[in-house]
Order: sequence, then structure tokens, then C-alpha cells
Amino acid sequence: MTPFELLSAIEATGEDGERPLAIYVHIPFCASKCHFCDWVTDVPVARLRSGSAARSAYVDALCRQIRSYGPLLTDAGYRPSVMYWGGGTPTRLDPDEMRAIADALYESFDLTALRQWSMETTPNDLTATKVAAMRDLGVTRVSVGVQSFSPAQLRRAGRAHTGADSVRAVGLLREHGIDNFNLDLICGFPGEPAPAFEASLDEALDLDPPHISVYPYRPTPGTIMAMQIDRAAVGAHTAGPMIRIYERAMSMLRTHGYGEYCHGYWVRRPEDEDLDGNFKYDLTGDKIGFGSGAESIIAHHLLWNENSEYSRYLADPLGFSVSHRFDTAHPEHLTAPIGGALMTREGVVRQRFHRLTGLDLDDVRATGYVQRWFALLHDFGGRFVDDGHSLRLDPATIHTAYIGHLAATAGLHIGRA
Repeated sequence: MTPFELLSAIEATGEDGERPLAIYVHIPFCASKCHFCDWVTDVPVARLRSGSAARSAYVDALCRQIRSYGPLLTDAGYRPSVMYWGGGTPTRLDPDEMRAIADALYESFDLTALRQWSMETTPNDLTATKVAAMRDLGVTRVSVGVQSFSPAQLRRAGRAHTGADSVRAVGLLREHGIDNFNLDLICGFPGEPAPAFEASLDEALDLDPPHISVYPYRPTPGTIMAMQIDRAAVGAHTAGPMIRIYERAMSMLRTHGYGEYCHGYWVRRPEDEDLDGNFKYDLTGDKIGFGSGAESIIAHHLLWNENSEYSRYLADPLGFSVSHRFDTAHPEHLTAPIGGALMTREGVVRQRFHRLTGLDLDDVRATGYVQRWFALLHDFGGRFVDDGHSLRLDPATIHTAYIGHLAATAGLHIGRA
């Protein structure tokens, strides 16, 4: 899809007035290739760890894409309310590279209504100079990829940082006035006993973060850790223990005053929630993803630039390597919006779903693909509630359905033992 074709698709929706928009900026560089990360499976290590010369070509392409699509979307009535820079690791960029991208965004969009600007980082990539630059550019929230405080687990996961780096990163954020931040942790790593994860969560809680994310481990095929499971080099937890580990995290977080507003997302105060996550999972509106590896949902279309098409993206960042109009013949393209919404207390709100996809939820729900998916969620205790306004999971069953589905689709033993 080209910019002209996208504009035609937007006009074909027949919508008038202002349209809500989320901006996602993808930075496909990291200090190391983590053993659990599903994003890096088809990314060569040399490209992942690109130096400034190679990054410069990517930043140029990214800015060209932003300056091409930003004015088009602005003229069509889109007004961004949230922005998220992810990856990869956006803080692999130096401050000048960050400023170049930010300048392109400020020139191309009306950002006056932006409610939150989040940026991901790993603890070892954060410096005082970078934090100061992020704050000056307008970043209001930072998500720190801690994953674990255990030295042994960090090594097994292929991480390049230490627990001490995570503590230092939190100190830098607070010192420079970025008080809204998140610490990411992963529970249920293969071979990691529950007490080891609990010790990591205790260390995270000692830092008193406004937001904590706890993600159950996902054994994605092609990752080093998943291949180790296949070779029996490490033992994967079955669904039952994974659920119990997560339930222990739930108990610890509630004891410390945190509440879960979306599966895996914990805060004490509503003002510290991830507004980009809320926008996406609540099906609030369209999103535009800039960069190689970024996904967009615009005008009832799923648009994507694949990781494997990185060279093509550098040569021509104005097209998308994948473009699908949502339809009931390919319900698999709706897995992310439906699955994300089911992780929230409100679930899939029919009106929002129709506005975002152009489809009736009941028509999608009637497809064999979705029926099989929902049956699997039900098998793992998911209790569906449909009041006509929305289709949702009983909040008490979201975590069991989600973790059970992870285990089953990854080919792990799916019993509750």
C-alpha cells in the first residue's frame, strides 16, 4: 500500500471529523540478542547491534516515512493522543538520532493533544545524557526491560545488563524528573523455580515503581530458549505451574497495593497506567507504525513492514510489505486486536471493534478459527460474558485462559498438574 492508496482507503470509510490515533516508532537495534525474544528470531546479530553509520541510514528512512505519512494523516483528521517508541531498544540511539526523529514527528503531526509519550529501554543502555535528552524531547514515561534481577537467569536469557544496572536506571529516571516508569519482569522462565522469580519481584517492589509488568514466558519457535526446550536442555514449566507462579505474583503485587488493569499490567494509581496499552487493547482507534518491523491498523487495514524486508524498507520506506483489509475469510489477522481486548476488564466492545475493523464481531466470532480459539480459552477456565455491548472474559479467569492458551499453542503439556 502506498500513501495515495492509504488516503483512498481512509476516504472510503466515510468517517468525518477528528480521528484518534496512536503513533508507534520502531527502533530495531539492541545490545544483545536475547534468548527469549520473539522479535529478533529473523534479525542477524550484526544488524541488531548496528553502529552509528548503519543506524544513520535507518533514521533517514524513518524520517522520510514520517514526513510522508504524517501530513496525510493530519489532513485526514487524525490527532495523536499517545506515542510509543519500542523495539528493539530505542535508547540504542544517541541523542542526536532521537532528536532527528522527534523533529520529523513534530513537523508532521499536531502533537498538542499528546497525553503520553513512552519509550522503551534496557537498563544498560540508559545514560544521564540520554535521559536528559528524552525528557527535553517530551518523553513522559519510560519502560525498563529488567526481566529478572537474578544474575543466573539474566545470563540464561542472554541479557547484557545486571541487576545493579536496573537499580541505576531507576535512579537516573527519578533524578531527571521522569517519575512515570515501568519495570518489565518475566515469570515462568524454563528451569527457573518459583522462589527465584519471587526474589526478582521482591527486588522490583523494593524500587517502588509506579508500574510493574509481569509477562508469562512465551516459548516462541525459533528463539534460542525455545530451541533449548526442544532439545530438553532446559525444562519448560507446564501450564499448571506457570499459572501458580503468576498467581503468586498477583498476591505479592496486591499486598503492595498494586491493582491489575489489564492482564500483566499493575499500578497503584490510574494516572500511572500505560495509555498506549489502553489505546491499543481498548480498541480506541487507529494506529500508525513507523519503521521496519512496525505494524499499523488504519482504515480497516492491517499494514506491516516485515523484519525480513529491512533492506527494502531502507530503499523505499513509503510502502508496506504486507497489506490486508480485515475480512472474515482471514480471521487470523484479527488475533492481536481481539486477544488484546480480551486481556482487559471491558473486553471487545462491539462498537469500537466495528469502527476499527469494519466488521461485525458476531460474524468474526462465527468463523471456525475464532470458535476453536475461544474453545481453547474455555478449556483453560476462561468464562465468557456477553452483554450485547461487549464480549469479555470474567476477570477472575483472564490469567488462567491466557497462560493456558500460551502453553497449548506452544506445544507444551497442557494439563493442570
